[in-house]
Amino acid sequence: MAIYFKQTATFRQSANRHKKILSALFSMVFIILLSVISHEAEAAAITSTVRVIHATSDTPFMDPGLKDLGHELQSVFKYTSYRLISSRTLAMAEGSTGRVSLPGDRSLELIPKGVENNRIRFSIRILKNDKQVFTTEIQLRNNSTITIGGPDFKNGYLLFNISGKTK
Repeated sequence: MAIYFKQTATFRQSANRHKKILSALFSMVFIILLSVISHEAEAAAITSTVRVIHATSDTPFMDPGLKDLGHELQSVFKYTSYRLISSRTLAMAEGSTGRVSLPGDRSLELIPKGVENNRIRFSIRILKNDKQVFTTEIQLRNNSTITIGGPDFKNGYLLFNISGKTK
């Protein structure tokens, strides 16, 4: 009986040692996976600001919130009045959807599709009453902006200035 007891005790010690080793290995694998996942999430983090602008041919006016865009707007578009309706900053991961409310039961959806060669690829959709009325894709150089024309609105048009930045 004494021999049987010693073998059982040795077996238990060995089993406990294996459990500790496996537990340590699983912990290390978990920490490594968590690190990789959080690094990928950081790498995919895209910050975008969407400024909604009402452009008309009324009395010349440049909204103070658009002073940094004034020259670009006046050289690219034929309008004389530019008023900032709203500005929204979105933090998104690749494939997620950022939504900005627009006047007239509309919304703009911005979906980052990926980053390649320092350019962010976005899918842009405009919806009216939750039905898609416009879609396009753009490639935006990292840390830059683009202004695109939108639908008509109150004797003018909506313009969308979209910026994109990734880490």
